Amino acid sequence: MRELRLIAEESTATSLVLRAEDNQDFFIEVTDELRTLITQESVAPEQVKDHQEDSQPEAVDKPAPRPEPREIDPRLSTPLKMRPRDIQDRIRAGKTIAEVAEENGVTEARIEPFAHPVLIERARIADMAKRAHPVRSDGPAKLSLWEVLATAFAARGNDLTDSEWDAYKDASGQWVVRVGWKVGHTDNVAEWSYHPQGMSSATAVARNAVAAELTDPDFGQPAMRSLATITAEEEPEEPEVPETHAESSDEDFLQHPEAQARPAKRRRKAVTPHWEDVLLGVRTNTKRPRN
Repeated sequence: MRELRLIAEESTATSLVLRAEDNQDFFIEVTDELRTLITQESVAPEQVKDHQEDSQPEAVDKPAPRPEPREIDPRLSTPLKMRPRDIQDRIRAGKTIAEVAEENGVTEARIEPFAHPVLIERARIADMAKRAHPVRSDGPAKLSLWEVLATAFAARGNDLTDSEWDAYKDASGQWVVRVGWKVGHTDNVAEWSYHPQGMSSATAVARNAVAAELTDPDFGQPAMRSLATITAEEEPEEPEVPETHAESSDEDFLQHPEAQARPAKRRRKAVTPHWEDVLLGVRTNTKRPRN
């Protein structure tokens, strides 16, 4: 097979000049068929494939299946049984959102918009109570409630940072501060009445025995002490029994303590008679007259 190469400078739009190795020229007429053949071969296979796909008719999209209708929670549309003000009063009195939602038969999302500002108010009062001064028998303490409780908790082997602080209003409208913590499986709650004093420092008055014990500087055995095995040091010692008698000779015997306290009587000594009394037969007188 002879190799031909295109001579571009001698070729035209209607004819191509091809030259062999021996400089022999060949002429090829440029026809429409030749142009079509050259054009198709110059297109990349990927482009031809894309062109074929584009030429195919587009597939018609099938409509997506319609989702099955979900059951709507009736609590989302149930009317509230309470007014917004009554809902906030419930939350201010210490109720949770879940409890108020159950009372109204609605979801918690229906209660949250009304409860949110009240929960912020409760948290603010609880935080202010930390700086109040607990009232003792001798008056308000110099340290704050947080500082007093931190010392009391440490003395009992607890950590105050693990406690939860909250506040609520009782039936009389008094703000009550509640501190809760857990020791083992036991839940402990201490409550104080919070009394703001205007320009002066606020005070906190214990409302239950746990709170009174925590703020007592001379607390005894803690009521919330951890469960532990009583050691030998905690067992009461037996009282010593005082001696009721002293050591005595073999002839002595145990006597009542009062008898020992009495002075012992002196024994009377035997009187020896004189010789003239023996000769004259005179009875010996045990009581000799004094000279």
